[in-house]
Amino acid sequence: MLKKRVILAVFLIFTAFMSSACGELAALVSLVMPAATEIVNIEKPEPSASAETPEVTAAPAPSPTASGAPTQSPKETPFDPDATPCPYGPDDKLIAITFDDGPYKDVTDKILDTVEQYAADNVLVTFFVVGTQIARYPALVARAAKLGCEIGNHTYHHKNLTKISPEEMLIEIGDVNEMVRELTDAEPTLVRPPYGARDEVVYATVPYPLILWDIDTLDWSTHDAASTIEAVLKCEDGDIILMHDVRADTAEAFAALVPQLLEKGFKLVTVSTLFAAKGIALEAGKAYRHAR
Repeated sequence: MLKKRVILAVFLIFTAFMSSACGELAALVSLVMPAATEIVNIEKPEPSASAETPEVTAAPAPSPTASGAPTQSPKETPFDPDATPCPYGPDDKLIAITFDDGPYKDVTDKILDTVEQYAADNVLVTFFVVGTQIARYPALVARAAKLGCEIGNHTYHHKNLTKISPEEMLIEIGDVNEMVRELTDAEPTLVRPPYGARDEVVYATVPYPLILWDIDTLDWSTHDAASTIEAVLKCEDGDIILMHDVRADTAEAFAALVPQLLEKGFKLVTVSTLFAAKGIALEAGKAYRHAR
């Protein structure tokens, strides 16, 4: 009898133990299985913003702080070289002399004196002006436009466009356009990027044709009228010539060049007239070194 009771007690203890163990095991499984399911069903995470190829739309740069400088983006006025009748044709021997970085007192004035002196020969040039200099000598811009010279945009602070954000590019260009419009009742339709620097972002951002050059006189470096004259006299039909109206020797060289170029049969015209005469439509997002 005692033996049976011992066996029964052992059976009951074993049953209770197994029931408790199974409960703990089930609880353990219930804890583990959801976690396992969650791991299996994790979706591949989206790449973080830092892993993507960065867009060139960096944080907007501050507006230029120059005194009196407006901060507006340029109006996307399409450039139309046929808007006014062109007095020249594709067979005419034409060049466009351009001056960067001005206007400067005395220097720009002397260049304009030469333009006025040869008005009967329809001598005209293009000035790619800088906003900081317009603020100093606004009357020179007005005089140049009144004589029929073309005013192009060389940005407000002469910044390398490949080193700034698209937003700042538009401010640099828009400010100059607004200043020129207030002085001449017309906005520039051509942009010369400082240093000639451009890349795909510049092409996509600037809403105007980019005008470069194929003859660099290096007048900014040589400071020598004779070497400037020598460089220009190598020109050919359709050339765009780069000079700078910042030093007296450049104005001196220009005064000596005009009669020599006329003698060679060249017509000195604005950039827009050059391309219109050659039948080349200037387009935003493209750069031009010459009209050939």
